[in-house]
Amino acid sequence: MPDFRLHRSLWIFGCLAALCSVDASRADTTPAADTSGPLQEITVTATRREESLSKVPISVTALTQDAMDLRGIKDFQDIVRFTPGVNVDNSGTNNISIRGIASTGGAGTTGIYIDDTPIQIRGTAFNPDDALPKAFDIDRVEVLRGPQGTLFGAGSEGGTVRYITTQPSLTTNSFYSREEVSYTQGGSLNYEGGIAAGGPLIDNTLGARLTVWYRRDGGYIDLINPVSLATVQKNANFDETALYRLAFIYAPSDQWTITPSIYYQDRYRNQVEDYWPIYSDPSKDRLFSADPDQRSDPDRFYLASMKVEGNVGFAKLISNTSYFHRKEQTGYEGTLYNLGFYQNSVFLGTSTPYPLLDNLGVHLPVGALDYRAPNSIDNGQQNITQEIRLQSADATSPLFWTTGLFFSTDRQTYLEQIHDPLLNELTLAATGLPYQSWFVDPNTNLPVTYDPRFPNDSYFLQTHATDKQYAVFAEGTYAFTDQYKLTLGARYSRIKFTNDSLTGGPQLFLPPQTVDVSQTENSFTPKASFSFQYDPRNLYYATYAKGFRPGGANNPVPQAACAPDFQTFGITESPPTFRSDTVNSFEVGSKNNIDNRVKIASSIYYIRWNNIQQSVLPPTCQITFIANLGTAVAKGGDIQAEIALTDNFTAEIATGYTSARYTQDSKFSDAETRPIVSKGDAIVGQSGEPPGQPGAPFTFTLGLEYKFNLFNLPSFVRIDDEYESRNKWPSAAQDPNTQQFNAAFYSLSSTNLASARAGMNFGGWQGSLFVDNLTDTHTVTNYNFSIYPGVAPSLERQYTFRPRTIGLTITYRN
Repeated sequence: MPDFRLHRSLWIFGCLAALCSVDASRADTTPAADTSGPLQEITVTATRREESLSKVPISVTALTQDAMDLRGIKDFQDIVRFTPGVNVDNSGTNNISIRGIASTGGAGTTGIYIDDTPIQIRGTAFNPDDALPKAFDIDRVEVLRGPQGTLFGAGSEGGTVRYITTQPSLTTNSFYSREEVSYTQGGSLNYEGGIAAGGPLIDNTLGARLTVWYRRDGGYIDLINPVSLATVQKNANFDETALYRLAFIYAPSDQWTITPSIYYQDRYRNQVEDYWPIYSDPSKDRLFSADPDQRSDPDRFYLASMKVEGNVGFAKLISNTSYFHRKEQTGYEGTLYNLGFYQNSVFLGTSTPYPLLDNLGVHLPVGALDYRAPNSIDNGQQNITQEIRLQSADATSPLFWTTGLFFSTDRQTYLEQIHDPLLNELTLAATGLPYQSWFVDPNTNLPVTYDPRFPNDSYFLQTHATDKQYAVFAEGTYAFTDQYKLTLGARYSRIKFTNDSLTGGPQLFLPPQTVDVSQTENSFTPKASFSFQYDPRNLYYATYAKGFRPGGANNPVPQAACAPDFQTFGITESPPTFRSDTVNSFEVGSKNNIDNRVKIASSIYYIRWNNIQQSVLPPTCQITFIANLGTAVAKGGDIQAEIALTDNFTAEIATGYTSARYTQDSKFSDAETRPIVSKGDAIVGQSGEPPGQPGAPFTFTLGLEYKFNLFNLPSFVRIDDEYESRNKWPSAAQDPNTQQFNAAFYSLSSTNLASARAGMNFGGWQGSLFVDNLTDTHTVTNYNFSIYPGVAPSLERQYTFRPRTIGLTITYRN
């Protein structure tokens, strides 16, 4: 665990309604942004140039730092509440689904950017956890829905999330701070403190900005011993994050600027947020986890970048050079996995007691009551990125264009270990025999012992993967008139992927195995869009875009553990490689403004996902591998609306509907009696815990805000409520017609989460009281079952919302 004392010391539905809302008057056809009225305009860079959000023919949600503070947003888990068509995993992987396009394996389906640098991770094995920045001193967050392959490249099949940091200034001083303290019912205190300051060091020549921030989210789940049930640690699932950023801007002339920066984030999660329902009473905020292993999750990254911008006469040149370095340790519950695996696939019911693990908990034998086999997964990323863009500089020309070159080398390491030094103690206590009698190579009848390179690991997997990408791209928009515009774009990429892996340990029942795989693929991702600016307040557009995701390789799956599943699947092993997949997206949308008192952005879409890469979950061994599973279709619509009911009373609506399902059965072989996935099964991707949950097909968020003066000071009251529907389509693991079916897996209920905030402004200061999880709901938001333990029922662990939290936030801006 990092020393956070240092950090503390630095600072403790559909589109149709909108399509019918056309203003009949067309007296002014100049497409200028309307700033009259109570609703404000936001400037975004979704097309890599600054434009008003209402004039961008893309489905975009943009939230400024002010907007995030007003809603109590701290991270992406909060952002998705206000963004239609987007889901994110809440079990720790941060997997993002946009419009139903998501996957737990292979390269990412959502591009994640800090400024101009992509940071998403490739899923090479289990737990491909993405790094997500915290929402402090962020100029804005942009969520672009739909494939963004032309300007943002491979991995942006579903869309792109962009964190735009606040930039240093050559002319203006600015200061921002946020402090907060709160208490979670049944848990402990939460608090944060952060400052950001910037301005010119030499007027018009040199500027800088410094950001320092720390936050601690207190725990609310007690960790208990699985055998004695004695308390091990109260409020164990606390979370600490420190963030530092330093950026400079240097203008050697009035035509050029150079902006170097360093962004550092250090997060430590002490324990995962699952609890055991057999010991808990959520209605009374009494949540207990009897996980045998403490699973901390340190996640540290830094991003060093250099941005150069200049005028070359006919165009503006932008160069971004960056290096992203990350180390993270995560994992799954190794002890529970081992107990289920051993009793079902190794000891075969011979252990005493039997079962060692079932739905009533852990039953360790006398002589091995302290048995533990913690798992750890170490993820590493080292990404070098270079992009050079040219953008048209003539604002009077009917043609606006962007073209560029992109180069990247992404090196990724993965080390999965089940630390099992007490294996022999367990086998002797449970069966009377040493572990060498149980773990035998079926080909030689010799015992499989610990590998000296990993002397205490009953299983290990080590991989080194490299993605090298070269791309050229261009996009241009031609205005035939002030009303009609055509956008054409394309990106050509060449991607080389290599993966070297080593796996072994007694659980493999074989000597150590190595796999070396190399793949090279080319991709072409075009885009075409036509927009019609009916008048300055009403925009309509239609877009076709293609997205691409490169293929990759699977690591060896333990043969003994998954042999029954392979036999059922009609295969002898997991596929060694999987191919690239693509999406073809068709979208129609509009952005409408009625007297700047009602703003509506809406779209409907149809996305065909071809040769889809997806994780397969064998029901017995529950060790996933990646395969191409045919074709899926995601279709639906989303609406975002701002409504000024009066000059002081506003309402915000964000709603979306997505149907993302397979369109055909998929089998590995003709020997299968049932398919791996069945036509109509829901796509699973954003959920990290097996069996994986489909995203809610319907979401609806309502925000109401009233502004008034109290004691002659500007004040406000705000309430936000988010509803997520129950998923009416089963995943493959919930479908009895598939090979992945497990009768224990159930569909999640609908959820409703509300928050309230009231505040007052004192000049540049604002103080606000808030209540998160206003109704103290404890609906199950995710769950996990232990590995199938033979004839015994599986043990269930659950996730839910943080209990009601009450607090005070103070911000300052100038």
